[in-house]
Amino acid sequence: MSHPLWRAAREQLSEPAPDRGEEARASIQQRRRRGYEAARDDGRAAVRLVRDDGLLRWVYEPPARERGGGARRSWRAVGLDPRETVERIAFPALGVNAVTAGLQKLDVRLNPVLGGMQPTDGLRRWDGTHWAPLPAGFLSGLAGRVLVLVHGTFSASAMYAREFAATADGEALFERLTRAGDRYAAVLAFDHPTLSVAPWLNALALRDALAACTAELDFVGHSRGGLVIAWLLRLAPALPVRQALFVGSPLAGTSLAAPDKIRQALDTLASIADVLAEGAVRTGRLMPGLEPLSLGVAGLACVLGKVLQLGSRLPLADAAVGLVPGLLAQGRVANNLELAQLWPLQGPAAGVDVRAIGGSFQPSEVNEPLWKLWKRVTNLKGQAMYHGADLIFDQPNDLVVDSAAMNRLGSQLLVAPHWEDLGPSAETHHTNYFQDARVLNWLDRRLR
Repeated sequence: MSHPLWRAAREQLSEPAPDRGEEARASIQQRRRRGYEAARDDGRAAVRLVRDDGLLRWVYEPPARERGGGARRSWRAVGLDPRETVERIAFPALGVNAVTAGLQKLDVRLNPVLGGMQPTDGLRRWDGTHWAPLPAGFLSGLAGRVLVLVHGTFSASAMYAREFAATADGEALFERLTRAGDRYAAVLAFDHPTLSVAPWLNALALRDALAACTAELDFVGHSRGGLVIAWLLRLAPALPVRQALFVGSPLAGTSLAAPDKIRQALDTLASIADVLAEGAVRTGRLMPGLEPLSLGVAGLACVLGKVLQLGSRLPLADAAVGLVPGLLAQGRVANNLELAQLWPLQGPAAGVDVRAIGGSFQPSEVNEPLWKLWKRVTNLKGQAMYHGADLIFDQPNDLVVDSAAMNRLGSQLLVAPHWEDLGPSAETHHTNYFQDARVLNWLDRRLR
């Protein structure tokens, strides 16, 4: 049965089916088959999210015209997959040359403010109720200190207000940070595409957007947003930056974006979103980051379904993940040439205080669905080992980022007090850092 999380993703990603006429429809015999779905006649490709032995998996279904005929067609080809279908999303088939266009469209679905704007228009200010465009000349008139928040993959600036509002402590901190004339002359957020563009290109756009600002800058970056800030420090060393704070950021990459694991990553992210959503329903806990996560991974499955041959066991070429610049830049592999160029040998620009915070997620066995999922994708010393295709991480992680990647700046390792290790937690993971009182207190101390 479909979860509201996945129904919402399908509704946002699906497009009206074309009218292909009676001659293109399945025969009466086909339509009478057990498990037949009329939606398969509309001529579009689709991705099906199925429940398979405790894990969600994406399966690509080509358009009807590409399925061919004959008695040797697989059970998948005729819609008789015995596995439980969680959701099916139909979409126009994409050729390889259309993948970038599909990623750009998905970026706008994830963050509607990107539609029609130039890259340097991404800066917005908190006006007391929402993130608003900057008035003409706004940056050049600022004095004192300015806070800039940078979001991560599948996200948007709106995420910060929602996450802080999820707890009373977070709401109080956000009010202190945004109170006019208190700590900051202005609180800004940077909206940027996270899939179709590499972090260093986002950083160039942010550098140009901040060109008129002479006020002292503090940065906070969550997840991939930390990489954008890191590249900004690398590419614009003259900016008046006071400090950069990274929250759960893949400064040395994440195994989820490794080229040889991209299929497993899409399955894993879907499974994570699904299990966390069910847990949120049971506990009544707010999880504002789950809807963007489900939309993002479903959208990627649609865009990359044909290229990756989702559901297939065929070998996967490195070029597949290379089609997604925003993921390629985060791959935790020894030959990630972008990360190798990120930090100069001497570390960040002189005078910039760089700090990071993060931890590892280790669910309690009481939370059986999440515990089972975690064991399927994580291989840690001392636990039962899964040697199957589902394994993503070989070390502690927060469900999305390897913990050891959060405090490494090239060859330099951040240590206390510049690195705040939250340690293992059964509650805090990548999508809810800003609901952890320890993270909020750390931000409060640093952003004074």
